Amino acid sequence: MEERRGRPKTIVHQDHPRKFTRVYEDELTTETWKFDLDKFDKGPIEVDIKYKAGAEKKLKQMAKEEKQQKKIAKQMKKINEKNGKKN
Repeated sequence: MEERRGRPKTIVHQDHPRKFTRVYEDELTTETWKFDLDKFDKGPIEVDIKYKAGAEKKLKQMAKEEKQQKKIAKQMKKINEKNGKKN
């Protein structure tokens, strides 16, 4: 068995690709990010978002639930303020 301690004899430089694509997927969407480091080195040059089947319905439902949660929180705050003044 060969020991590998210390500095390597030769340094191998691997060039990273200048053009590449990354795909991010979640329950509602699939996002494709395209990078070209020759044109723009700080971020993607193109982002393609595709929604999955039924995503629109889920987004509307999530927005409705968020609105309900805010309404409930506002009502609870109002109730707590009333109870705090009585004591």
